[in-house]
Amino acid sequence: MTKLCGLRERKKQQTRMALVDAALALFETKGFEAATVEEIAAAVDVSPRTFFRYFPAKEAVLLAVHDEEFARLMAAVDTAPTLAEAVVAAIDGDHDRFRRVQELLARTPALHATFLHRSVEQEHELVARLLPPDADPEQTLRTRLLVAATFAALRVAVEDWLATPGADCAARVRDALALVAVTG
Repeated sequence: MTKLCGLRERKKQQTRMALVDAALALFETKGFEAATVEEIAAAVDVSPRTFFRYFPAKEAVLLAVHDEEFARLMAAVDTAPTLAEAVVAAIDGDHDRFRRVQELLARTPALHATFLHRSVEQEHELVARLLPPDADPEQTLRTRLLVAATFAALRVAVEDWLATPGADCAARVRDALALVAVTG
């Protein structure tokens, strides 16, 4: 029975990633606004109803990539000695989908607000994860500022990475974090 569940979950993940890849390709060729859910679903040979089982809207396809990066950060926070090291560990590796999403965001201002809102939500999640239950107001403020500075450095580093062909994302992030001395 475990193998069947494992197979089912793998197939769901494959369908989900196929929808993400198809959506990215359509958004890149047609533009975010012009691409339809029906076209995305057809590219993967599923129905629009199946698309909506995975994602509530077109924007959610892009948020899924953003959320994967954040999930890596949250996992890295548990093992890294500092927040800066957790960020670098989380972003080290292949970033093709992430780059493509960031490039779409740069070209689609309407989506940018959605992503900024999601980033603020993620900042709050990270602060909650880092704070002990008995944190005093000063520790809470310090942690909030540390996370906000980290996210600001990350955002600027990613913008710089996108603007610099051939640049290494992790190196840009590492440099940005060092410049703002985010070491907590």
